[in-house]
Amino acid sequence: MKILVVDDSELIRLRLVRQIAALPGVERVLTASGCMLAQHLMASLQPALVVLDLLLPDGDPVRLIPQFKLDHPQLKVAVLTNDATDYNRRRCLQAGADWFFDKSTEFEQLLAQLRQLSDPAFPRRNS
Repeated sequence: MKILVVDDSELIRLRLVRQIAALPGVERVLTASGCMLAQHLMASLQPALVVLDLLLPDGDPVRLIPQFKLDHPQLKVAVLTNDATDYNRRRCLQAGADWFFDKSTEFEQLLAQLRQLSDPAFPRRNS
């Protein structure tokens, strides 16, 4: 499983890469610090999952979600942000995000979700 982490914070990117790369079934983790690089990597990498921050220096990443989903129908998108307002949650889910996590309180839930998705031995629910 290939995963793309898009976050402007180098510290967050490094932490996520370290923790995600250790998950069973994860083949490769790439990072981008902004929207433009994320678009380029999506076209060339074609990841199974994108972890996307909402506060990026070069644009509104919410607009990328429907574009990414259109170009890659099987793609899963997890938003991980410090700007976890109800408004942003609705915006992201309406744009096609599969999950929305608050960095300060739901970081472990994101990792649990990724563990479930990446581990081929993990039992899947048909829901």
